[in-house]
Amino acid sequence: MTVSDREELRDRIAALESDRRQIVEEAQREADAMFAQYQLSQLLATGAGLQELAGMVLVELMRLAEASSGAIWFQGTTADRLRLVASLGPLANDEVLGQASSVPAIAEVCPPARGWTVLGLGDEPPVGVLACAPEGGTLDSEGLRVIQLSRHELAVAFRSAQLREMLDRERQELTAIVEGATDAIVQVDELGRFLRLNPAAEQLIARAGAEAVGRRCADVFDCARLGVHDPSGCPFLEVVATGEPITDRTLDVRDATGRPKRLAGSFAATPPEPGSATRFTAILRDMSAVKALDELREGFVATVSHELRTPLALIRGYTETLLHLDLDPQTRRDYTQRILDTTGRLGTLVTEILDIAQLNANPVVLERVPVRFESLVARLRGDLAMTGSDDRLAVSLSRDLPLVEVDSTRIGQVLENLVMNALKYSPADRLVTLGASVESAWLVVTIEDEGIGVPEDDRQLVLEPFHRARNVRESAMPGTGLGLYIARRLVEAHHGELRVSDRADGRPGTRVTFSLPLQRSGRAARERGSAAASSAAASSTADAASAGSDGRPPFATGTRHD
Repeated sequence: MTVSDREELRDRIAALESDRRQIVEEAQREADAMFAQYQLSQLLATGAGLQELAGMVLVELMRLAEASSGAIWFQGTTADRLRLVASLGPLANDEVLGQASSVPAIAEVCPPARGWTVLGLGDEPPVGVLACAPEGGTLDSEGLRVIQLSRHELAVAFRSAQLREMLDRERQELTAIVEGATDAIVQVDELGRFLRLNPAAEQLIARAGAEAVGRRCADVFDCARLGVHDPSGCPFLEVVATGEPITDRTLDVRDATGRPKRLAGSFAATPPEPGSATRFTAILRDMSAVKALDELREGFVATVSHELRTPLALIRGYTETLLHLDLDPQTRRDYTQRILDTTGRLGTLVTEILDIAQLNANPVVLERVPVRFESLVARLRGDLAMTGSDDRLAVSLSRDLPLVEVDSTRIGQVLENLVMNALKYSPADRLVTLGASVESAWLVVTIEDEGIGVPEDDRQLVLEPFHRARNVRESAMPGTGLGLYIARRLVEAHHGELRVSDRADGRPGTRVTFSLPLQRSGRAARERGSAAASSAAASSTADAASAGSDGRPPFATGTRHD
């Protein structure tokens, strides 16, 4: 082989070696690109949040592209506004870089002259913008190719992350709305079993959500006993059967304590997710207070109509008789007296209606001054003397009663209401007893009669407006059912309490007890006396001081009507 042949062979071998190296390098680059794609795919599949995902992707892209600085912006609330979500490297940490909020601003901060490459992620308009640069140079074609291969996949992943965050925010907002709603929101399955309840629903049914979940709504609401457990009566089962929504349906149920509730609500099926069963949602509002107001209004109209119609008819009848008949003087005097008495009833009715309107419309304004309770009783006796009823009132007061701090006009009205009520419902030959004694920091007043009494199940109800005891209604005795309610409200305005019970001696009749606060100086003196006594007899004094020591009347064991 000649020298020239050997040289030609050597050149051919060198060329083949060069081709081989080039093929290996290209294969290596392809393998690196594929591995880079795999690495990015693994990152994108993590389901991380937008900010976390952007940070991890930026680190990997900079490693693959051998870049030393980089940043990623995402589209903000408007298409032309971008926000920086991830940055690395000395240039990316520049304060100006973080303030770039639009594509032109990013191009200005990351100019090609400084080696920066700026790429949009996704099609127009881009989901975001990626900028990166190698240290001391520009991004080579291989690094650019890696990023170009990944940018559309990145756009999809970032858009998915954005949507996830948006859904999470909306879910949190919806949860906050449901949890904070004043209306009850419940969800049941096809068998009517509770799946979810918001706090308002827990309050409505008087159960914790954990106690109700899994139980049939008919059991929780006691529907079977109330006769609304069939599809014709149960809105949930009706929606299950028909699939049609129900709006503005009213139903009567009971909560866990047995208290009746009237509910108004809307019921609808919730579209199921693939592979899951249909759920049914109801939005319920407690209309019990509205029902009570309606009943109160009806009672008011019925009571006032009756109490107005009857005396007006009497006045008209007596007046026509006086006008058209020639009566003797005594008969005329009797008829005139009856007209006067009837107008008194009308005046009382009007006064009570005005009182209840004032009590319900505005807070009670009191002019509280120190008053001797004996003076209030003396004024009451004087008023009774005008009607000839003072001889039926027996007064039994403890000696040397301290001053009470009250509105004398209002408490005088309370005494008049209660004593006149007792006289009205007692036989004419029986006495009404008024007593008062001091217990702790309170003056406790009692009015006892020997009348028809108040049934036990009516004793709380008669303290509400327009409610009269069952035995009174059956006796057809006239009345509005407002006197005790007005008395209770006025006593409570003084921070006292009023209750109705049997007589203490067990005889037939009624005992009404209410409390009034003593004058402050009197309370302080009594407390000092109690403290001195406690040093001598600690145990007995502790028992005695327990009554009213919390600032409440000593007999206040029942439910307040605040």
